[in-house]
Formats: sequence, C-alpha cells, structure tokens
Amino acid sequence: MKLILKQYLSSLRERGELDVIIPDLLSQIGLNVYSRPGRGTRQDGVDIGAVGSLDGGPEKVYLFSIKPGDLTRKDWDGDAVQSLRPSLNEILDAYIPNRLPAEHRGKDIVICIVLGGDVKEQVRPQLTGFLKQNTTANITFEEWNGDKIASLIQSCFLHEELLPENARSRFRKSLALIDEPEASYRHFAALIKSLSANDTQSDKERVTALRQMSICLWVLLGWAREAANMEAAYLSSELTLLHGWNIVRIHIGEKESITQSIETAFFSIVSAYEQICGEFLTTNVLPHVGKFHALSSAVRASCSLDVNLKLFDLLGRLGTAGIWSYWRSGLYSDEEADARRREQQVTLMYMSSVIDMILNNPVLFLPVKDDQAIDIFIAASLLALNECNYDDLRTWFAQVLERANFAWQTHSRYPSILLSYSELLSHPKSDDNEYRKNVTSGSILYPTIALWATLLDDEETYKRVAHFKQNHLWHCNFQFWYPDDYSEEHFYTNSDSHGAVLSHVCVDRPKEEFLTQVFDECNQLPHFKELSAVKFDWWPLIVVACRHYRLPPPLHLVEGLRTK
Repeated sequence: MKLILKQYLSSLRERGELDVIIPDLLSQIGLNVYSRPGRGTRQDGVDIGAVGSLDGGPEKVYLFSIKPGDLTRKDWDGDAVQSLRPSLNEILDAYIPNRLPAEHRGKDIVICIVLGGDVKEQVRPQLTGFLKQNTTANITFEEWNGDKIASLIQSCFLHEELLPENARSRFRKSLALIDEPEASYRHFAALIKSLSANDTQSDKERVTALRQMSICLWVLLGWAREAANMEAAYLSSELTLLHGWNIVRIHIGEKESITQSIETAFFSIVSAYEQICGEFLTTNVLPHVGKFHALSSAVRASCSLDVNLKLFDLLGRLGTAGIWSYWRSGLYSDEEADARRREQQVTLMYMSSVIDMILNNPVLFLPVKDDQAIDIFIAASLLALNECNYDDLRTWFAQVLERANFAWQTHSRYPSILLSYSELLSHPKSDDNEYRKNVTSGSILYPTIALWATLLDDEETYKRVAHFKQNHLWHCNFQFWYPDDYSEEHFYTNSDSHGAVLSHVCVDRPKEEFLTQVFDECNQLPHFKELSAVKFDWWPLIVVACRHYRLPPPLHLVEGLRTK
C-alpha cells in the first residue's frame, strides 16, 4: 500500500492536487491549518501554514513549501519562478518577519519542504548546505518527501482501525483493475459505501470518513491518469461526490468547528471530481465533437448498439459538465467580473460542444433505450440556458420523434424500456403486437419530447407526439417523475426507492393545459425545494445523482422556462 501511495504522490501536480491533499493530512495528524493555498495572492513562499504539536512535543509553527515530483537541480534553483530555493528565501526574508500571525510569533518555526517524490542526488549537497546555513535556534527545517507523506497517509487515513482490511482490499483491487473500468468502479463503490455509512458515526468519524474518501479518490485519479483510462475514476468521482454530500448535509448549520472541517474535506472531493471530469472530457470527448462520426468511430464497437449506448452516455456527461460550469459562473461576485466572464465562456463552449456532438453523430437522433431521455433532458437543460440554442433544440427533438416513428413503423430498433444488454442486442425480437406492447408499456422519452416542444413553442412537434401516441402508442403509459418526502434521505446514495410518478400524462390536450398538468404537480409535490442540495444552492448535485443513478431529472429544474 505504501508503494501505491508513493507512486500516486509522485504523479501529482502542485496546484489543485498535491496542495489539496496536504491540508487534510495536516488536520488529521493534529495540526491546525490557518493558511491554505491561494491563487492570485502573494504567498511569500508559504503554500500552507499550520500550528500545533506533533508526537507530544511543544507547539510549533509549520510552514510548508510544496513542490511536485522529484527535486532536481532545475527545481532547486533554476529559471522557474516556482523553484524551491527562492521560495525558501522568501519564507526567511519576507513571510516570517512580516506575515507570520501575531499570535504565533515567539513560537519555534519548522519550515517543511514537501515533495511528491524524492530529492535527486545531484541536488542533495546544495539542499543540505542551505538548510545548515539557515538553521537557527528557533528556525529548523524538515524534508517531507513522498516516502514520509505516504507513511502519514497510510497511518492517519488508511490505518486498519479506520479502514478495515476488507475496505483496504477493495481499494487495492480498484487500483489494480483500473483498465477494467466496470470492475474497478464496483470495488471502489463498495469502498465508498462502507466509509460513508454514517448512521452510527460520530462527528469526528464523519470528518475522517470524508477525508478518507477524498484521499482514495485522489489516489484513483493518479492511477487512472497513469493508465490513460479515466472511465473508472469518472464514475467513482460521481459516487464519491454524492456520498460525500450525504454526510455534509447532516452537519450544515451545526457548530462551526465541525462544519468547517467537514466542508473543507468535501471541497477536496469536489476538486477531485472537477479534475477528473475535466480531464476525461478534455482528453476523450471535446477534441472530437466537431468531426463527423469521430466519436462514433472512437467507440470501436462490435455493433451499432454499443455506439448508441456510449454516445448518449457521453452526451449526459457533457451536459452535466456544462451545468456545473453555469452554476460556478453564478458564484462570482461583481468584483470578480473577469473570472465570471471566463466561466461563462466555458459554459458557452460546453453548449457549442453539445450541439456539435449531436450534429456530427446522427446516432443521437434515435435513442435505443427509453431512459436515455435522462441524458437528452440534461443536455437540453444546458442548451436551454441560452435562447440562441432554441432552434437547434427544436430541430433535434423533431428529428428524434421522426426517427422513432419511422423505426416503430418499420419494426427496426425503436426505443424500448429494456435495460439488459442482451435483450437490447436482440431487440426487436419480434414484430408481433404483444411484444411491441410489452417493451413500450411505459415511457419518459415521449412526454419529455412533448414537454420540450411546449417549452420551445414548437406546436408541430407537440401535435406529432399526440398523433404518435393516439395511433401507435395508445397502450403506453407516459410518465414524469417527481421527488417525494423520502427523496432527501435516499437521493444521494440510491439506498432505497423514492419519488412519485405522474402516470398517464395526457398529450392530446392544448399546450397550456399540458404544461399546467405537469407543473401543477411541482406545486403539489414541493419536496424538490426541501432537498438539501437545492436549499443550500448545490443543485447540480441533483443532475449528477439523476445521471449516475438513472433517475429522470425533476421538472422543477426547467420550471422557469415556462415563463419565457
């Protein structure tokens, strides 16, 4: 396990990765972190500042300067602004005399050199000489290399009392099977579920669990990056994020010390999730959305079914990433207008990528599974945030309906409620009416098309949905899903069934009556607004949960479009 951790640490970058892990580690070993890494602010060589006692010794101030990977001659005193020697000089010349908090002055100071890897032999003499020359009665130096950090992680986060042997076994198996994403995810999911079981945990144990989940996810990211296969890491990051929130929601509004520790650990999970999603999409999806059939060809499938399943899955992921970007752009204050504009540009990029992906991969005009309406809904929700995309949305939904109608009438692969891969592979098994009635007995796809047609003021497509149901799908139960009073407890972990269904949705009535019918249920079932992720403005978590657990997104997410 120590070798696994050390290999992982050596692969981390400084910003957004190694400096996310270290504060949690310091908190876990008993130090009080008073200064965390910042962007755009002068740090005078100190990435992290902490105070406390280690191993029963006197209270000291610990100042950490973090460098990724191995320390080479160039990293020690090269041309780079981030070289170690200039950083150490800044700590001695600027930080300690001028920026050390007043309450900590007079305490002994330990300057810790944090490395993801090791000190190379050719730079060891220079480092040793510098440390000897600058060591004084109250200023000393420590080297925290990958070996030491791995030992601390193993003892403080993955100690047997904290991470039982079975959980450690799951962790190792998940890493070992990183090239088999389904198996790797299965073992990691079992690990996360065991760590996040919070029914009998104390506050301190929940903080520790969040930190363990974060560390395990960051380690998985390192190995996935090394293997150039981010699939297991992507799925695992979604699950970890949701289970992490399930712990956080219990403590929101409680005493500050516990809440702050829990929120800090959760933000580490969020950072890992964003890193994984960004790398997955940047590497595997975004470069290819503008090329005709590029993504479809990249699936390298043995049949068209595999292409269909994978492309709709990627569509949902792309839409979810865009929704997160839109949410983040709203977090910036008026003083951060430039940062907000940059994030808005990212959101527009995701919107454009979704449109390009649909236009260049015609497979996205005909879902084979009815529950692919979930991915369609997520992508459409992103595009609908900008009215410039309305025409593209109208064209897309009209095409989906037209092709589904054609597939039905020609007995080809029309959308069905089948979920099993083997059953989908042989679908349609028969063209007799009984088989067709059974595999289309219910639908969220067609009412979703009807909903978007009404929201986009597309009278023609809405009428065609009604005509299709009346003439061919008269037996099909059109449905919408809404959260209920059990959803808050089970939404983030999928631990039990929850939610309410509006059955037999009528699409043969005027548009306004249809909208009144489906949105009145939002008012009759107001549990969506009581979900913690919504109350505390983390609503993109609802989209992640729907995508990951295959739940229809609540209509409350697009209720505002009705007034446009």
